[in-house]
Amino acid sequence: MSEASVAVHADPDLLAQAVAARLVVAILDAQADRGAASVVLTGGRIAAAVYRAVGALPARHAVDWSRVDVWWGDERFLPAGHPDRNETQARAALLDALPLDPARVHPMPPSDGPAGDDPEAAAAGYAASLAAAAGPGAVLPRFDVLMLGVGEDGHVASVFPGHP
Repeated sequence: MSEASVAVHADPDLLAQAVAARLVVAILDAQADRGAASVVLTGGRIAAAVYRAVGALPARHAVDWSRVDVWWGDERFLPAGHPDRNETQARAALLDALPLDPARVHPMPPSDGPAGDDPEAAAAGYAASLAAAAGPGAVLPRFDVLMLGVGEDGHVASVFPGHP
């Protein structure tokens, strides 16, 4: 593992392009090592810009998207297709344009999903999906990339400081 570093970019567009390039390289490296890759997505303005930048990269064609597992690290508990859901954003910005295997795309349940409007049941269902993908003796699957954004108010993974 490489030593931690901080990269500062001149503007949000350059940041999105740099993250997109690193994301594609990380997926390619994982596929070269194990044949598949697992990515955890986030939401927000920069995330959407990153996803659009991935879609514009010629190197995206080198990825075997059918061997990429897509998970979410945070989500808003809203109905499927709601514009404020991170899944909706990611699909519009990139995922719907990629040849992903639908069985390998694992969105968090929406409020109109199988658990209904019970966020605890939906979270338990997602935890069960993660555990099932992890395999025997593990709680979480291996993630090659975990994307986390930090909101202007300091929130990470939809945990908002000072709010219940």
